[in-house]
Parts: sequence; C-alpha cells; structure tokens
Amino acid sequence: MAGTDTHHEVFLKKNKKASWRLVEAMPAREDAMALGQKLKNANPKGSVRVVREVWKAAESEFIGTVIFESGPERFVDPEEKKGEASIPCLTPDDLCGPAARDTMRRVLSGWFERNQAAPLELLHRADLIEDLDGADTDLQHAIQKVAIARAQHTDASVHAYVRLITDLVEKGVSQARREAKAAKKPPKSRSFADMAAQIHADGAPEKRLRKAIAERLSDARDFGTKAKLLLDMHSDLPEDPEAKAFAARETDNFLAEILTFDAGLHGIIGEQGDLGEKVSRMTAIYEGSPDSADLQEAPEASRQLALNFSHQGFPTCHIEIARRILDALRAPKRFRPSSVMDEIELARALAQRLIVASGPNLHPDSLVDAFTHRSAKFLAPEVVDDILSTANDPEEQIERLFQIEDNIVGDQNKKKLASYIRGRLGTPQAESHFLRGDGQPLERLSRLTALQKRAGKGSFPKADKRELAEAFDTMGLRVLDETKILQRLAEADRPPLESARALLKLAASGVLPVGRCCEDAKSRALRLIGGEMGRRAAAQPENRDVLTDIQGLMAQLQAA
Repeated sequence: MAGTDTHHEVFLKKNKKASWRLVEAMPAREDAMALGQKLKNANPKGSVRVVREVWKAAESEFIGTVIFESGPERFVDPEEKKGEASIPCLTPDDLCGPAARDTMRRVLSGWFERNQAAPLELLHRADLIEDLDGADTDLQHAIQKVAIARAQHTDASVHAYVRLITDLVEKGVSQARREAKAAKKPPKSRSFADMAAQIHADGAPEKRLRKAIAERLSDARDFGTKAKLLLDMHSDLPEDPEAKAFAARETDNFLAEILTFDAGLHGIIGEQGDLGEKVSRMTAIYEGSPDSADLQEAPEASRQLALNFSHQGFPTCHIEIARRILDALRAPKRFRPSSVMDEIELARALAQRLIVASGPNLHPDSLVDAFTHRSAKFLAPEVVDDILSTANDPEEQIERLFQIEDNIVGDQNKKKLASYIRGRLGTPQAESHFLRGDGQPLERLSRLTALQKRAGKGSFPKADKRELAEAFDTMGLRVLDETKILQRLAEADRPPLESARALLKLAASGVLPVGRCCEDAKSRALRLIGGEMGRRAAAQPENRDVLTDIQGLMAQLQAA
C-alpha cells in the first residue's frame, strides 16, 4: 500500500442559510480548482473552498491545507464525526458478492480497462491482486472514493472509512498470497466439463471453480479473447444437470462482467461504423438471431452468444446486453451521423424489433422511455433544419415533418413537432406557395386538405390535432379569399339549385379543408336554396333529382 497519497476536496456553501457541503473529491489539483471556479460562477452569492488532503500512513489520517477559497462566508470545518464506520463486507470473501464487485468495477474502471481484466478475475488471481497492490494511486483513490461516498450519509468520518476499507483490502491481499502459495494449479489439458464436474463432485464451493476459470483466462491478454474462451467453456459443460447448472452460472458471471466494459463489448460485437451499427448488432444478439444480417461482419463470438440466447443461455449476460442497449439509445451520439433520415428510419426499425423482443430483461416501459429520449434529438433545431434543407418547397418540408411523426414517441415530442409544422405553414414562403403557387387553386386546396387529414390520422395530442386542423383550414380560407372560387360558383350564370349542388359537392368531396372552408361553401349553398329563386326552383317537379342530390350531400356533410 502507498505510504502517502493526495486528493482535493471541493466544498460549497450556496448562501448564508445553507451549510457547507462536500461536492467532490478529485485527485488532480487543476480539476479541483476548475470545479471550484465553476461552482463560484454558478453560485455568485455562495462561497467555495478547495482543500488539499494528504494521507499520512504513519498517523493513519489526512492532513488538510486550504489552497483556494472565495465568497463572503468563512469556511467552518464540519463538526468532527464520532460515529463508528461500518461496511457490508466484513471479510475478504465478502468482496466476491455482486454488489461489492460492481463497486469495484466503478471505482477501479481505469485499472480494469488497462489490464483487460474483470472483478471476478482480480478476486481469484493472485498475480492481478499483486499488480493492483503495487498500483498505489489506483488503489488509494478507489478507497477514498468509497470512503467519501459512505461518509456522506453516516455519522462516521471519511478517515474512519478509509482505515476500515484499507484494513479489509490488506487482509484480502494477505489471504490471496497465502492461498496462492498453498494452491495447486489444475492441469489446463483437462476439459472444462471434466474439471467442473470434478469440482462439483468434490462438493467444493464456487470459489474453487472461479479460481479455475480465472486461471484459464490468465493466458489471454484482452477481453475479446477471454470472451471467446468463456463461450467455448460454456459449450463444454458437464452432463450432470446440477454440475452443468453450477458451471454455466459461473461462465455467465465472468462473461457478464466483461460485457460491462466497453472493450469487453467491443471484443464481442467487433468494429462498428457508427452507433447505429453498434445497437443493431446488440439487438440481433439480444434477439438470439445468430443468422441476422447485422452479425455477418461481426466476430464469431457475437453469433455464439446470440445462439446461446436463443436457447435461454447466459441469463446474466442477457440482462447486461439489455442494459447496454438502453444506454446506447440514451447516448448523445447520432445513430447515422451522415443522414438524419437514415437515422430516423433505423430508429423506427430498431424500436419495432426491440418491442417484439422485450420482456423482463428489457421492459417495454424502459424502451418507450429510451426511444422518447432519442426522439427528442430528432427535433433539435439544427437536425430539423438539416432534414428540411433539401426540400423543394414548403409543402415538401411539411410532408417531411410528418414523416418524422411516424418515427418518434412521447407526447412532448409530438407537441414540439406539431409546433414545427404550424411554424412552417405560417411562413411567407408557405403562404406564397399555397396562395399563388403551381397548379390550379382547387389542386392547392386539395393538397392542403390531404395534409390536414394526415395530421388527423397521426398520434399527436388532441389539442395539437385541433390546432393543426385549424391552421390548415385557415390557410385554405386564405386561398378561397385570394381566388374567389366559392364566390364565382355561387354567382355563376346557372340555376341556383345547380350552383348550390356544386358548392356542396365541393365541400363533401374532400377538396376543401374541414372547418370554416367547408362551412363557407355550405352557407353559400343554403343561401342559394333559401333565396326566392331557389325556393321557386325547389317547388318545380323537374328539380326533384337535384334536391335529392342536395339532401344527400347535406347528410354527408352533417355526418362528417
């Protein structure tokens, strides 16, 4: 263990009524000073202090020195905690538990990545324990991180936790050395099935099998090779059901830990062109689809793992792959950096596949939350501008926005998209396009109606559907006012009932947007029918067919 070590503690007091709070403990002075300045800028009325803490092994305590302070409030050392420190792990063997191993993975992640080793290997290989014990900075910083985290919520001091954890680590190192001297290495020539069956038959605890697996992995220098070795071990399990389950559980535990590291996951799924390819490969593995096109260029290990998943093998690894998929969905990186539309299409395809494959390890609610988070990225202004930049006209821009609606989830995302559509429809370019653009007025009105129907069929919130319908209807009214189509139909030189029927047919045929446009046509028709000439024409027997048509059109409009 190191004789001395140093870290820097950053304290913040937000205002006069607040108490001093330890924000972070950092190994580098520059990082601590930068954090202190950042906190001061974010809390102009607050006070900040950075303390350099040096561990003195001889005294078994930290000696603190102030290196930076700013703000109106004087720093007051918190009242010394007198409580007794306690941790869940009482003996070195307790460090083998899942929670303890996960803590190790987090606080020693850099060391594990550099050594291409996982916690279970570390705990069952004396050579790795010696390497870590010699890495003073890594080990001491890990102890400090755990001590500070536990002291935050208890009445025991950081120093008390450092002493307790250091004592446990030293006991673990001593135990590993004793066991290494006493242990006989199993012959590597034996098959994994024979070795696991013998260990199980001897009634030995899982620790002995874990040591044997760790020893077999010791010749491999990277996570990818170790993952392949574990998959091969898993394909060579004992025939006895109990021994088989015993051995399978441990190969699953080892491989799951490897998958928690980026380098370990990379060793399974191989090189990926972008995040979209990474998620596609993980999805194929999670589905248990070894023949998927997504895995054609991936390492053989990916297809082996997918095949095992298809037979309900490696349950812990299945959970870990599910977690990595959710993390990737929430990641800030783009699936397809070169094409937004390709990214949107891929996200939709992945959502469909993952919902089908969802279950206890990948709950549908978690997927909806993750895809809602990713959907929000499609609606960033720069992304929307990119999507619309190559559109030929405002109408195509609106159509592209509707395409996005098919591929996003979440009410807030739908509301935001609806606001984009309304915004595009309200631009001078859109107004010019629909009022005076290409095609006859009725053609432009028909296209507006089609867009209005598209909004109604979408999954927008009800209020946004209503606002979109009104927006398209308002633009339709402006086209009618600009072109005077309804006025010309009403004043045409023909019998009033014929003009009324033409107006109603226009409203009922889906050419006019629903709302005030249709009501305008209907009102003009009713005025023609109710006028003196209309009443006289309605009384004439030869106009019965026209009246029947008018009644049918009125009923159709009423139903609509």
